Amino acid sequence: MISTKINSGKYGGRILNLPPQAVTRAVSARVRSAIFNKLDVEKRNILDLYAGGGTLGFEALSNGAEKITFVDMSDSAIKILKYNAKALDVEGNIVIKKMEAKKYMKDLGLKYDIIFLDPPYKDFNNTLVKSASNLLQLGGILVVSCSSRSFVEEPNDTIELDEKNYGDTKIVYLQKT
Repeated sequence: MISTKINSGKYGGRILNLPPQAVTRAVSARVRSAIFNKLDVEKRNILDLYAGGGTLGFEALSNGAEKITFVDMSDSAIKILKYNAKALDVEGNIVIKKMEAKKYMKDLGLKYDIIFLDPPYKDFNNTLVKSASNLLQLGGILVVSCSSRSFVEEPNDTIELDEKNYGDTKIVYLQKT
């Protein structure tokens, strides 16, 4: 089984199991460190779209996030998310939704403080960015993870805070205005 460690916070050093790489692409430890050095997640309500094994969401919980909603459509990802939540004893702080992220974004009136948008590189498009930004609270942050070759279009109601490349991965931070 593939695994990684939580980098920091309350659960730092704890192991997370991951779905097979054929199913998901996990965010590297280096990229997660960069994201969580930049974000204040304490007491935040967070949405993790295309969650996979939940590395971003569980890292956020480890650093004080209040609640994480994980969304993924893969059976193996859902199974791993449930396993990791039980292993960390955080079932009360999470919601797991087995559904297509695009559908989840359409059906909801909920708003989030932080959203992680980490689709498969081949599925990335700016319609996803716009849909995700619609679920942000005013002042909320959308963290987009995509191929370093992708162009992230800033929706009209957001401002770009930062953009960095880490090898083949680009991370873009957009804030709802």
